[in-house]
Formats: sequence, structure tokens, C-alpha cells
Amino acid sequence: MNNGNIRPSERMLISMHIEEEVNYWANRWGVTCESIKSAVKASRSNNISAVENYLLKNKKLVKLAD
Repeated sequence: MNNGNIRPSERMLISMHIEEEVNYWANRWGVTCESIKSAVKASRSNNISAVENYLLKNKKLVKLAD
């Protein structure tokens, strides 16, 4: 990913139009890309925290240690 040397973990939003970024978060959270897309749609937000909270709330993800 080459967005001016900004890693996905340093941003606040998931760029849904960048497949590589969706893949990054799917791999990081151990879910499918479709789960990420569904979470964004259901939470009405592409904010990383909102998506993660949605996945946690809906038991698609187990809380990861930082």
C-alpha cells in the first residue's frame, strides 16, 4: 500500500475502494473481506473503530490484544 507512506493502522478510516486496504483489515481481524464490507454497510461508517466494534458486537471477531 502506497498512500504517502501512511500505514492503514495509522489512519482513522478504511478506504473501501482500495482492495489492498480492505484485505489488510480483513487479515488483521481474521475475517473475510465480505465481513468488512457488511460491517461498513451495517454500521454506516468506514471508521476503523466503528467497524471493529460492529464486528465485536456481532461476534464476528474476538478482541485482539494491542
